[in-house]
Amino acid sequence: IYTFNPYNEDIRKVYIIYFVLQIIFSFAQQKEQDSVKKIVEKQIQEVEIKAKKKLIERKVDRLVFNVENSISATGGDALDALKVTPGLRVQNDKISMIGKSGMSVMVDDKVIQLSGEDLINYLKSITSDNIKSIEVITTPPAKYDAEGNSGIVNIKLKKAKLNQWSASFKSSYIQSTYPKGSVGGQFNYQKNKFSLYSNLSYTNGSNAPVEINNVYYDTGLWNEESKRRDFQKSLAGRIGINYKITDNWNIGIQYLGNTNKPSINENILTTIYNPDNITVDSFIKTISDSKNKNNNHSLNFNSDIELDSLGRKMSVNFDYFGYKNNENRNFNTIDLLSANNTSEQNIENYSAKIDFEHPFSWIELSYGAKFSFIKTDSDVNYFDTTAGTPVFDATQSNTFQYKENTQSFYASGTKKISDKWETQLGLRLENTQTQGLSLTLNQKNKNNYTKIFPTFYITYTPDEKNSISLNYNKRINRPSYNRLNPFRWYSNPYSYVEGNPFLQPSFSNNLELNYTFDDNWTNSVYFSHTKNGFEQLTIVDNSTNIQKTVAENFFNTSVIGISESYTFNKLKWLSSTLSFDWSYNWAKSLIPITNQNLKGANAYFSISNDFIFNKNKTLLFNISYWYNFKGVSDLDKNSAYSQLDTSFKYLTLDKKLQISLNVNDILKTNKPIYTSYTNNTQIDYKNYYDLRMFRITISYAFGNKNIEVERKELGNEEEKERIN
Repeated sequence: IYTFNPYNEDIRKVYIIYFVLQIIFSFAQQKEQDSVKKIVEKQIQEVEIKAKKKLIERKVDRLVFNVENSISATGGDALDALKVTPGLRVQNDKISMIGKSGMSVMVDDKVIQLSGEDLINYLKSITSDNIKSIEVITTPPAKYDAEGNSGIVNIKLKKAKLNQWSASFKSSYIQSTYPKGSVGGQFNYQKNKFSLYSNLSYTNGSNAPVEINNVYYDTGLWNEESKRRDFQKSLAGRIGINYKITDNWNIGIQYLGNTNKPSINENILTTIYNPDNITVDSFIKTISDSKNKNNNHSLNFNSDIELDSLGRKMSVNFDYFGYKNNENRNFNTIDLLSANNTSEQNIENYSAKIDFEHPFSWIELSYGAKFSFIKTDSDVNYFDTTAGTPVFDATQSNTFQYKENTQSFYASGTKKISDKWETQLGLRLENTQTQGLSLTLNQKNKNNYTKIFPTFYITYTPDEKNSISLNYNKRINRPSYNRLNPFRWYSNPYSYVEGNPFLQPSFSNNLELNYTFDDNWTNSVYFSHTKNGFEQLTIVDNSTNIQKTVAENFFNTSVIGISESYTFNKLKWLSSTLSFDWSYNWAKSLIPITNQNLKGANAYFSISNDFIFNKNKTLLFNISYWYNFKGVSDLDKNSAYSQLDTSFKYLTLDKKLQISLNVNDILKTNKPIYTSYTNNTQIDYKNYYDLRMFRITISYAFGNKNIEVERKELGNEEEKERIN
């Protein structure tokens, strides 16, 4: 040990060497730490943490079906995934929610403003392997529009992996009575802060539905049989761009467009029987053709900002939606009448929406507002062409304008009472002003109403296997734009369908009790009451034999039901999903024409079986069957009907290439008969929509995970639905 002496040269050298070594060691240690940190950061970017979730999860306001854990959805598309989702029903490419009169579809919390076959084609472009989960929201909370006695399905996609692109191509051939084909693809790209997603689909072909109705007049039976050929020629696309301005601020823009040129060739034969309903009295034959052209465009701008590290967020959405429809229908009733019916409809909707999430230590609060402005113009013209020269008929023509403005405000709070109890309470206020103006009839109808729509949820989870929830909400169901359009569609001089510009909205209250057990069994007991309900009603005049079908507010109805869904997945080679729904209906008519009460039960059963033929799950076979029992719906009775389907899937080239074969309605048993009464006259409807068909689909997916990137430090909604 030396005593420090600054004047001693040897000691100074020792201390200098010591300090230099300390600096070098510290520098080397820091470099090693930096190197390790970069390696760890690089590994963190590349490591994918996998934790298997439950197949079914119950959250306070929704059921979550984790598609990535479902064998049944392997190698399919979004529609295949929806088929095995508890609480949903997919029949012949039509999606419905059990116990609900309607449903809207969202992808990553954004409404897909498509409908009908355009929506189905879009969903088929999403591979099930790209879906993380499907949220089934049977009683939508206050955040969502109160429109429709319906639920919401939210498809959550897997997050795009950093710095790669992917694409897929799909083509289908369908053979029913006539052929139909579709082709489409999608492309996704992500690099640094920029991402792009898109898809495009084209469909062309036709099918041959048959519609039959029997009207039992006092003077004898009228049997009307309409044989049609419906043509479809549509092009639909979607493109979206997202950009991450900062780590906390993301903006995006999305466009959806669709153009369609459907047409219908129709041959209608009405057979009139004598009062004995055995011998034929006469015939009425009508030949018609309809040409239609419609297109819609929707544009969305969105901005999501994380305001702080405490979880406060702000989301802003601006939406535009435009829809234009032109229709031209010619019909000729032999030896009676010929006419030309034209219609032009234009719809525009602008909306702005802002949402806030504001968590506190004692409650998670969300609140926001939405403003919506809708304008629709309809111009209907009728020309009598019996004499060969078109003659304008003002009594059957109409120029109609409709405006609707809605201002909405909501607040919702979610409280985690304990590890087992969670609750949510919300209120939504909607102030609506409507005005319908018939320029031809000089009739104006104004409506102004303010309504409060409460929502309530409470969930009890005693352990990992059991979950119980109770939900309540109030909803409003506004008429579709087509039902407000006074356009007349003539089958013959004695039968036509027209819109009603003076329809009023209906209101419903919904209560639901849910129980989920052991990851694969869901149970629901539900009750719904609808006031001032509206549907299409056929009004029969026994003196003139004219059948007028028009939408009216004419009934109140109450429904109580139970719904069950069970997934059996104990075997590696088999996965089965069984579902059952039973409901009891009380309906009361509000108008003398159908002055009756109807009550009774309705039931539905389905089973879907997926067989896996190899360990790699590349050879799959499905057979499914559903049966709808004889029952009642509102003021109509229905017969029993059913359907048997099969499908086969083969995946190869590392599951990038998929070939699937489908056969639907093998036994041709999906032929329901609906019976209703107006003016004490019975009407039976027996329609078949050409559902038995064969489909072959080929799809191929590809991409690139090696995009060069900069090295960086770690750090409208319901309005569209109403065009149907």
